[in-house]
Amino acid sequence: MDPAIASIVVACIGVFGSIGGIAIKEFKSMKKTNAQDHGQVMARLDKVQTSVDGVSERLNDHIDWHLK
Repeated sequence: MDPAIASIVVACIGVFGSIGGIAIKEFKSMKKTNAQDHGQVMARLDKVQTSVDGVSERLNDHIDWHLK
């Protein structure tokens, strides 16, 4: 193989390897961030569910009051 072509191949392997490494690092970072965001969303959904349950209970009591 011509030394010039071999140099180009080696450089391409280095570049693509670096790009792959950076991509893996970014995906791991995104996974961690996604897990944190998911936890925050779940906490807020729990609060919404509690609020909806409270409103539902009061509405049922109100409807029962009207029926009596």
